[in-house]
Amino acid sequence: PDYEEEKSSNMPTILAVLVIVLLAGVAVWFFGFYQPKVRAAEEKIRLEQQSEREKALKQQQADQAQQKREEDEKRVADSLAALKPAEGAIEKLSERSGRYYVVVASAIDDDLIMDYAKDLSKKGVSSKIIPPFGKTKFYRIAIDVADTYADAQTNADSKKGGDYGNDVWVVKY
Repeated sequence: PDYEEEKSSNMPTILAVLVIVLLAGVAVWFFGFYQPKVRAAEEKIRLEQQSEREKALKQQQADQAQQKREEDEKRVADSLAALKPAEGAIEKLSERSGRYYVVVASAIDDDLIMDYAKDLSKKGVSSKIIPPFGKTKFYRIAIDVADTYADAQTNADSKKGGDYGNDVWVVKY
């Protein structure tokens, strides 16, 4: 008997080649086109998030700097307010005490002395107005008082050359 050789079909080979080509095409598409797009999109999102974080950080730093400036300005304003001297008291003496007074000015008119006392008061210096007594007809303004002449003279000497000039003296009243 004549055995005919069975022809093997090429179909499985063709199918295998097609599957391999198809898999190669899918791999090229996946690794060549799809993955780079996904990575680019992820990178874009990451950069946007980083940009947002940087903006938020800059805003936070700007807010902190503004708050610090406001606190500094408030501190300076408070310091300046504290630097303003408290008003000094003005006392008009009516009778002699036997104490020694450091005198910085005298005038024939009590209004002039009162004006000077008000100026000193605005600077925070308390003063005492001594009325005319004995042979003098002058009102005097004193900024310090002591029980002894030596203490009063020491205080007077320390005041000389400053705000009151060299005309600072001691009077017993």
